[in-house]
Amino acid sequence: MNEQLIIRLGSQPQQPISWLVWSAVNKEIIASGQLACADELSALSERLGRRPVVALVPAADVVLSEVLLPAKPNRQIIQALPYMLEEEHAEDIEQLYLALGQCQQRGKEYWQQVALCKKVQLEQWVGSLVVAGFQPMQLLPDALLLPLHQDGASAIELAGQWLLRQGPWQASSIEPGWWPDFLSLANIDLIHSYSPWPAELLQNVQAAEPELPLALLAQQLPEQKFSLLQGQYAPKKAGNKVWSLWQSSIVLGTSCLALYLLTLAFGVWQQGQLLQQQRAELVTLYKSRFPAESTRDISRQLARKLQGAGAVQDSSLFSLLNDLQQELAATTNVRLDNLKYDQKNSELRFQAEADSFQRFDNLKTRLEQKGFEVKQGALSNEGGKVQGTVAMKVKT
Repeated sequence: MNEQLIIRLGSQPQQPISWLVWSAVNKEIIASGQLACADELSALSERLGRRPVVALVPAADVVLSEVLLPAKPNRQIIQALPYMLEEEHAEDIEQLYLALGQCQQRGKEYWQQVALCKKVQLEQWVGSLVVAGFQPMQLLPDALLLPLHQDGASAIELAGQWLLRQGPWQASSIEPGWWPDFLSLANIDLIHSYSPWPAELLQNVQAAEPELPLALLAQQLPEQKFSLLQGQYAPKKAGNKVWSLWQSSIVLGTSCLALYLLTLAFGVWQQGQLLQQQRAELVTLYKSRFPAESTRDISRQLARKLQGAGAVQDSSLFSLLNDLQQELAATTNVRLDNLKYDQKNSELRFQAEADSFQRFDNLKTRLEQKGFEVKQGALSNEGGKVQGTVAMKVKT
């Protein structure tokens, strides 16, 4: 998008706020307006918030200066800058925010540009924008965007104050009543004024083409790289837009998938534990019938017994045991307590425990579908566990 939203904040949230939508390509105003106070920023965000945002703040609240460094700048020297400035400022340096501009070499000397403002003031500006839904990409003093002139300074009136720029790192804000004293001290040869100059002020002034203040400032944005948003306040780098849109959905989906896999794994583990328990019960019954035989492969041994059994009662028992084992494996959360075979009636009786009445009904239905005659005794529910007796035999 080649349009920028420029917002000029006041020193206090209750002061008026000017805004401008600027086309950098066509160098023209798309829209402009004024808000009564910072509370109205949210409504502006809903209308225009998708555009890149540049925030301007009153130059009166930011002190620009240059510091002579003791040597070529390095990390240690930059970290010591606040203490080098401590004697020049009456306020506690810990309460001030310091932003770095360019470091210029002049002969053998190194001069570091610095900008100072109150930390609480910066947090107020940034907070007002963020709460309203804006993510400013740049924040700087308004006067620093006035045009540079080799033969003099530039000035324009904005929000009842005059903005003045005398050099690349010389920008200030002047109350109208302070002009006489300021001009007598500043000794400025020429001022290019983009607003009507007060007639009572004796100063060499060249009237420039009148401009809407924010439009004039917007034209210098491509050349001005400085921003107060540094360190913890620096804007995050823009990532892939598609990734940004889908990132939260992907994270949520991944979390859900991980939870599903954990639940599935736990279910498989529970089923395995149940099968091991049921196999142990079957092995116990088998050993009671055939104590001398191994139970390494119980399923295959049962099948062989069924194939080679000469007695009808043995064949019936093995058939019942084999099918019961299969149906117990298919019916979850049913645990056998004991087994008893009625050889006279070729009937297998067992007591079981389940987590619901429905488990018993499911087991009974599956056994009946296998062709067995199933009788289910009375069921009882104790401590959340359902217990009961089941008798099964081959239908005749």
